Amino acid sequence: MAGITDGDTIKVWINGVRQPVRLLGVDTPESRKPNTAVACFAKEATSRMQSLVQSKQVHLVADPTQVDRDRYHRLVRYVVLPDGTDVSQAMIAGGFGREYTYAAAYGKQDTFRTAQTQAKSAKLGLWGACSYDAAFNPASAVPSATAPAPFVPPSTSTQPPAPRPTARPTARPTTPPPAAEPAGCSIKGNINSEGEKIYHLPGQSAYDKTKITTSKGERWFCSEQEARDAGWRRAKR
Repeated sequence: MAGITDGDTIKVWINGVRQPVRLLGVDTPESRKPNTAVACFAKEATSRMQSLVQSKQVHLVADPTQVDRDRYHRLVRYVVLPDGTDVSQAMIAGGFGREYTYAAAYGKQDTFRTAQTQAKSAKLGLWGACSYDAAFNPASAVPSATAPAPFVPPSTSTQPPAPRPTARPTARPTTPPPAAEPAGCSIKGNINSEGEKIYHLPGQSAYDKTKITTSKGERWFCSEQEARDAGWRRAKR
């Protein structure tokens, strides 16, 4: 693994070259689409992808019905973990994405659609937390142009003009809110001021006050083994 872009795109090393890979058959809420607000459950989908593939060897499998690369020059592949888990199916089954057919039917389409139906019925992940549009059709982040104000002729009144409203002070930027806990993944992977990676379990002394900020590389884990495999150590108390 060379990195995670979002919930349905990763980067891998192939013969010493870093290659982007678009996972076949799954689409997750967008967090990086230009001029578009971050979609509902996008951060949770990215975190889940991290928990599945980060620091692991993955196997890429092509489907003969699909293109080799998409229009963004990403390899289009199934991504399979060492234990045989198909990552696209795991994302769909957990409610972190929807089944997605790019142009033509693919080999695992029926399996993925069944996984989606089951996730929706159980209201897992985004199916219980978001509306469909909030997850997959988020609003534009760029204000739309407004119509010009109608022309008002100059006043002929002899009264003095009304005072101009006082400009409101510009709001100071705020610290980004902590990342929400993904469904079923309650272990907090924190990075302290010295760069040390420490995970906290529910009930430990610092758990409640520990906040997860994904922009700093912090993340949620679903198991202690997963946290250790990713390079984190357990908090001492």
